[in-house]
Amino acid sequence: MTENNKPKIGLALGSGGILGLAHIGVIKVLLKNNIPIDCISGSSIGALVGAYLAIHGEVDSLEKLILEDSKDYLPIFFDFSFSGGLVDGKKINNFLKKRLGDVEFSETKIPFFIVATDIMKRESVVFSSGKIIPAIRGSISIPVVFKPFSYQDKLLIDGGLSNPVPVDVLKNNGTEKVIAVNLYNQCEITNKKFAMTTVAMDSAKIILNNLAKMSSKNADVLLNPDAYTCADKMKITDYFKPKYVKELISIGEDEALRHLDEIKALVTQTSANINL
Repeated sequence: MTENNKPKIGLALGSGGILGLAHIGVIKVLLKNNIPIDCISGSSIGALVGAYLAIHGEVDSLEKLILEDSKDYLPIFFDFSFSGGLVDGKKINNFLKKRLGDVEFSETKIPFFIVATDIMKRESVVFSSGKIIPAIRGSISIPVVFKPFSYQDKLLIDGGLSNPVPVDVLKNNGTEKVIAVNLYNQCEITNKKFAMTTVAMDSAKIILNNLAKMSSKNADVLLNPDAYTCADKMKITDYFKPKYVKELISIGEDEALRHLDEIKALVTQTSANINL
């Protein structure tokens, strides 16, 4: 990549399951305010939303799809497996192909990187070539919930376990400045009834919070949507209900608007450096 076409502003979209609907709100504000997005990296749900943006160049139609077809989404998780995870993932794979097409990284409108975790080597894996759908399928494979996904001689699980906010992926590929979205930004434990399940969930929350802090520390602008305030009110059966979809997207919009002056200053500074 030459100096002239080197990515100037990158967007790193973090992992976080249903919290990732906040990414849509962030992106809507960036695009509405003509903030350039020269490249994207995504981990787990960030890989899925990032893929849509990279392929289509917008997310308004994604928001519309989720709101219009909200009843269609939860059933794709009822695809039971009896080895490696509760969900086999074939229904999700078919769903992704239907919504995104059988697209390759080379065909996207915006350069794009997907992060997954190779459970065999216990390390982060970055995909930026070949088919996009298998890379997404690997990146969203939450342990226990999803069966690990075998791809390119790797056994892939959730990207959030190794790199929940993939800022370094963009920096290592020449991006000058990175706007990052960290969904694991809260670690307050409010539940005082420490049953076995809550201890396990709270422990995972602590680990992910600390890992996200580490992987997002080199971001030039860091957004921390308060998505937990919505998610804590939800049961699994509430996922994708329009009420909560709208609330999570709005939370992302609010966070981006709070940092909009900072983001605009970053863009202006980057443009000024180019013209020197």
